[in-house]
Amino acid sequence: MEAGVFVVSAVVGLFAVASAVLGFIAEEKKLSPDDIDVSSGECEYPANAAFVLGICAVLLLAVAQIIVSSVAGCCGCCKPRAGASESRRVTGIVCCVFSWIAAIVAGVSFVQGAAWNAPVTRDTAPLCYYLKDGVFRRAAVLSLVAAVLGIKSYIMLRAAAAIEPKPDGQQPQQLAPAAAVATGYPQQYAYPPQGYASNQQFPAAAAAAPDQLYGQGPSTQYPPTKGYGEV
Repeated sequence: MEAGVFVVSAVVGLFAVASAVLGFIAEEKKLSPDDIDVSSGECEYPANAAFVLGICAVLLLAVAQIIVSSVAGCCGCCKPRAGASESRRVTGIVCCVFSWIAAIVAGVSFVQGAAWNAPVTRDTAPLCYYLKDGVFRRAAVLSLVAAVLGIKSYIMLRAAAAIEPKPDGQQPQQLAPAAAVATGYPQQYAYPPQGYASNQQFPAAAAAAPDQLYGQGPSTQYPPTKGYGEV
């Protein structure tokens, strides 16, 4: 894994885990029916740690989502890509969309839980409402799901961008003959190979007898021997 991917994943995961931990703690600290006082026909909700924990949790979740969406290019929509990596890009966009859906549901649950644990007085006596169980817990789990989907979206979109062809349509340059030999590609010659004469370059040689061209003419080193004829 590249250093940049590791850093982004670690930061986003850290914020998401912190948000989830605060959510689980808020679930244990939330107001119960016994904590609510009834005075003069009003329900008085005392100060509670779940209110602050819920606000901090939703802020951490928002920061995590903003970071992972920014580095991923706004879910891949700010820089649309196409080509061989189209399938990875679509997968990254789908993960990003579901990540935001989970984050929004988690954020609403955090805000709902914090609102019902705020230190206020409500004129609802003798019926005093309180937060049911599982709201903060659901938000904590969804914050982790949102972070996992966001990181997966970032990795998929980054991988799609890595194998994307150049936008200007330029193709890789042709290898030089020396580079072609070094890389194992066949070398093409634009001139006759060494050792072979061209008729255009040597017209006198082309007009010579074929046996003189190929070295089969009379030899001066070994003169011809006497011949015998029948009369």
